[in-house]
Amino acid sequence: MPLLTTRPSPAIKICAGLALVILLGLGSWQVDRLFWKQNLIAERQAQATQPPIAVPTDVAPDPAMAFRAAYAEGHFLNDQEMYLMARTRRGNIGFHLITPLEQEDGRIILVNRGWVPQDYRDPSTRPDSLIDGNVRVTGVLRLPQTRHWVQPENEPLENQWFFVDVDAMAEDSGADLASRYYLELDETEIPGGLPIGGQAKIDLPNNHLEYAITWYSLALSLIVIFILYHRRPQKDDAES
Repeated sequence: MPLLTTRPSPAIKICAGLALVILLGLGSWQVDRLFWKQNLIAERQAQATQPPIAVPTDVAPDPAMAFRAAYAEGHFLNDQEMYLMARTRRGNIGFHLITPLEQEDGRIILVNRGWVPQDYRDPSTRPDSLIDGNVRVTGVLRLPQTRHWVQPENEPLENQWFFVDVDAMAEDSGADLASRYYLELDETEIPGGLPIGGQAKIDLPNNHLEYAITWYSLALSLIVIFILYHRRPQKDDAES
């Protein structure tokens, strides 16, 4: 059966061309994101696996130090706990427990000790988490956070924090801050099981290769459909 080749209208050409450019652009963007995410994960893993250093004090936070393995020594001020709200773990809602750690010189480092289920906000429900005495804790350095546009404002009066504003937290607790970094603890076994450390996101989800393949596949499908539509089989006169 002979093929009937039709000439696409200018409008169809323009629409198909724009769609193709968009699909190829989205695929290429995902490839760029793939390499960016791979590099980011590698950097975080390299930082987190180095020998821990003491939390730097009296210095401006350096983005290059983010997720660097670090430690701090002192005792927890359990009566000054702060709650970083709306944090999930395996689909369960809860919060991150931030406790000031007082060093020997009396100055404070903020410590994100890990995740706690929402029902255990009252310290009396988790007495084993109220550790007394001097401790040495290890984790990774984190930088002060700024509010993302989708996040609520912090509510210090209600002790509800939605992002880690180190300066505001120190002011609210009256702490003499030793460092504007805060320490996010690694996963270590704690009597009673709470809080659960190791919440720092080192290995990030990386699905950009699948996304790139999807966009490029759609672009290829568009090309095939465009060609097939304009090269349709010609009907015989008897059938017309």
